[in-house]
Amino acid sequence: MRDQLKRLEELQRHDAKIQELQNALKAVPAKLAATQTDLARVEALLASERAQLVETERYYSEQKSHLEQDEENVTGAKHKLAQAKNSKEYMAAQRETESRRDGVASREAEITKLVEAIEAKKKILAERAQSVEEVRASVAKDADLARERIAEIDAKIAAIRVERDGLARDVRPEVLKRYSGLRIRSGLAVL
Repeated sequence: MRDQLKRLEELQRHDAKIQELQNALKAVPAKLAATQTDLARVEALLASERAQLVETERYYSEQKSHLEQDEENVTGAKHKLAQAKNSKEYMAAQRETESRRDGVASREAEITKLVEAIEAKKKILAERAQSVEEVRASVAKDADLARERIAEIDAKIAAIRVERDGLARDVRPEVLKRYSGLRIRSGLAVL
């Protein structure tokens, strides 16, 4: 009986080690999933910023088109100014020309600001894209390490199970059955 009890204690140590390793095994994918989630979030932010840049560039193109139209309007106003027949027409054409020139100057200032903003955003995006690539490489490395760790833990569990099965063969079947029932209910069968 004492011999059976010693074997059960050893069996329980093996079962506890297997349980510990299985818990460690479950933690590995969870940790990797957290880093992959962080990567996905960073990639989504980068994509959002790229979309904002595209929108800013679209707005810039619109403003360039409006500037061309405004410059044509200035040319038309100058033509009216040259065609004025009296002082009243001349004054009206001069006011229109000045107004159109002010509009062109305002639009040019806005375009200059847009160009500066686009260049700054491109620089920031290049830096962030580099950072995302570094994070992506880190996550890939973590995934490789996780696979190695999982394989290592699986190998340990398999080795311990072989030892455990060897010990279980030396325990009488009715004692092993009772041990298994107690272990399932309370976690420990031998105190």
